Amino acid sequence: MRNTVLSASIISLALGYGGSASAESWTWTLAPYAVAPFIDGDTSIGRLEDAGLSVDPTDIIDVLEGTFMGYVDGLHSSGWGFTLDYSFMDLGDSGSFAGGVGQADANVFQGILTAVLYRRLIAEPDRSLDVYGGVRRWDMDIDVTAALGAVTRTVEVKPSWTDPLIGVRYEQALADSKWSFLGQADVGGFGVNSSFAWTLKGGFVWQASDLLSIDLAYKAVGVDYEEGTRGTPDFFSYDTVTHGPYIGFLFTF
Repeated sequence: MRNTVLSASIISLALGYGGSASAESWTWTLAPYAVAPFIDGDTSIGRLEDAGLSVDPTDIIDVLEGTFMGYVDGLHSSGWGFTLDYSFMDLGDSGSFAGGVGQADANVFQGILTAVLYRRLIAEPDRSLDVYGGVRRWDMDIDVTAALGAVTRTVEVKPSWTDPLIGVRYEQALADSKWSFLGQADVGGFGVNSSFAWTLKGGFVWQASDLLSIDLAYKAVGVDYEEGTRGTPDFFSYDTVTHGPYIGFLFTF
């Protein structure tokens, strides 16, 4: 519920902001999207260090309890614009230890909010080029409870951090078709919180109508973050790449 409310609030604020200017001054895009994610890398929680992660979309679907992915984009006739992008996955699973000696329950929440301001440097009928800067906030909640006989232990960590980022986005129409190529890349972290973070996205956009376009791409998001002191219970690290096929439905008005 908290994530549905947050997502609705982001879109409502953006639309409310646009209402203060003439309709002709702004171009708006609302875009729900979906990613079939693979997650590769490693994580550390307390004294459990550098545990390898290798998760595919089938694994995630089996334990998925809730998700949302979408963004709102506003471009002003002056060439300035902004994008607010929010996604989350809420995962939960449980199982028994070998021999039935105990039970473990795990819940993992990952939310990513990206807010950027961009400037359109090229605005031509067949191509556009944007440069942007902003922040990306990560919110995680990992809760693991293990029961072995009469002994129950719970480990819960709720790390959150915000990284600055800079990036570029380019779109080029393909000749005599409704298709265009879209490429996007950004880098961030810079040691402010994450030591390094990045995003790469590349694919094609099909203009189905004046209102609707469909974005077919491959997207990857990498982050290398740690907090606390290694070897102590308060240590946490997350060094992963989340990547996979991407489909977005862009409603432009």
